[in-house]
Amino acid sequence: MQALVFHGWWIVGVAMLAQAVSVGLGIYSYGLLVLPIGSELGANRMEMMWGKTGLSLMTIVVSPILGVLLDRRSTRALMIFGALALGSAFALISVSRTPWEFAFAFAVLPAVAMAFLGPLGTSVLVTRWFTAQRGRALSLAALGSSIGGLLIPLLFQALIDARGWRSACLWTGIAAIALLAPAILVLVRNRPADLALYPDGAATARPSTAHAAGAPVVHLLRSGLFWRIAITVGAVFAANAALLVNLVPFAQGQGIASKQAALLVSVFAISGIGGKLLFGLVADRVDLKIALVTLMALQAPPILAMGTTSTYPVMAISAAVLGMASGGLMPAWTALLARIYGPMHCGRVLGRMLPVAGVMSTLIVPFVGLLFDRSGDYARAFMFLAVLVILATVFLAPLRHITRLAPG
Repeated sequence: MQALVFHGWWIVGVAMLAQAVSVGLGIYSYGLLVLPIGSELGANRMEMMWGKTGLSLMTIVVSPILGVLLDRRSTRALMIFGALALGSAFALISVSRTPWEFAFAFAVLPAVAMAFLGPLGTSVLVTRWFTAQRGRALSLAALGSSIGGLLIPLLFQALIDARGWRSACLWTGIAAIALLAPAILVLVRNRPADLALYPDGAATARPSTAHAAGAPVVHLLRSGLFWRIAITVGAVFAANAALLVNLVPFAQGQGIASKQAALLVSVFAISGIGGKLLFGLVADRVDLKIALVTLMALQAPPILAMGTTSTYPVMAISAAVLGMASGGLMPAWTALLARIYGPMHCGRVLGRMLPVAGVMSTLIVPFVGLLFDRSGDYARAFMFLAVLVILATVFLAPLRHITRLAPG
């Protein structure tokens, strides 16, 4: 008897949950620990940034290695390992006695967890289960990061307020394992064939070219196409990160109250959910390169508007547009890579592209701060980010329409 729901959608549900917990804890919740841990351990603000910097550097180092593992080993087993790593990291944070111990605990194990449970690992898994509906499935899975960014910090902060940061970290680590490990163990399978199924729930196998891109992948780092996509998309991600980091200070500098300024980040996150849902509706009906270029180009106008306004409504509208455009960026990028290189190589390719984006972020985010320090406002900094996005879009746009690379 055929199941009423294709098992691939259960895979998407687990991917959404994994992204919500890992991104919500690893990215959005870091700031909640800065003041309480810094106060107790006697660390200044720069010292409390070591954990965040260490996580970024570790992600750059481990992503290529773990991306290859995702293509070669059981994704299910690696995701369970990621859940254990995430939970163990927060348990270690709970017993930290020095800023260095905290930085080490937040940097090493969470980098592994983010690779296996975040966009890299879950995108690799989802691409294997879907072909015709891949864009929609990736968009739904990517919703997890936005939902986690909204909900996890609220729950974590409530626990910190009620029990203190040490107890909150310990119970959060236990909860992460208890929530993720059973769901992964019961529901995740590496590919449809493990359950005698076909991608998208089709009755028969479609003609496959999953290995057609094997030859280009072998020489990936010598491929002009690889670097063209990695650099352009990485530049847009970096510009996005730089704006998001500086969004609240920018608004406060324009005389906006702190609560209203912080609300801009929520507007960005909520709009990101809308952007992912919207991309999911059209992803499987449009040229993925055109979709990606469009999403990149749409980020320049709101960045320019931010740099030329002092009114809150314009800031809110700009944050909403930017959130919607950036929301579809990750699923569009992943879907295009799966189309070009094949789902069986997606982990390796994405694992080698993510460090490029990481390196660009480590360069561009401080540079934006330097531009502000020299000018005293964000006009020049935001202009730089807008120009960067425009140049990246122009550089990627001529890329010819590709359905799949031919071997050789």
